[in-house]
Amino acid sequence: MSTQSQTSTSPAAPVPIGEIGAKALEAVSALAEANQRVIGQLIELSSTAAAERLRTFGELQAAAVEAARAALPTTTPREALDELRQDPFAWYRKSLGAAVDGTQRWFKLLDANAQIVSRSAQRFQGAADRNGKEIQDAVRTCAIRVREIFDTRAESRN
Repeated sequence: MSTQSQTSTSPAAPVPIGEIGAKALEAVSALAEANQRVIGQLIELSSTAAAERLRTFGELQAAAVEAARAALPTTTPREALDELRQDPFAWYRKSLGAAVDGTQRWFKLLDANAQIVSRSAQRFQGAADRNGKEIQDAVRTCAIRVREIFDTRAESRN
């Protein structure tokens, strides 16, 4: 007997099944829309990452080619051998200077590569921040919409 009195005194009135289906469909629609926006942002971010990667590789390759061109010897091996025969100490000084210059060029190349990668990371970070904000906005909008859907359902029962 006590179970009958508890079920009959429940404060919530039954909700029509058609209304439940409509609200569920509306909620699923909101989730699908948010999912579409999030997937779109993720696709945009991955395409930005791919484009940035190609741009970075191109800049790194250009810096390497430039460094390789600068490292090419200005004399032929025959001229170097003639110079060695004529003045071995001058040849030695010149070779030592070339080795020092090569080391400096190497460090300049490393510095240029570090700057290229740093700029690339900054550009990608900006894109990731923008896409992250768009994803947050999509999820926030979905949550608000779903909350509104279910709040109106609770109000219609009262």
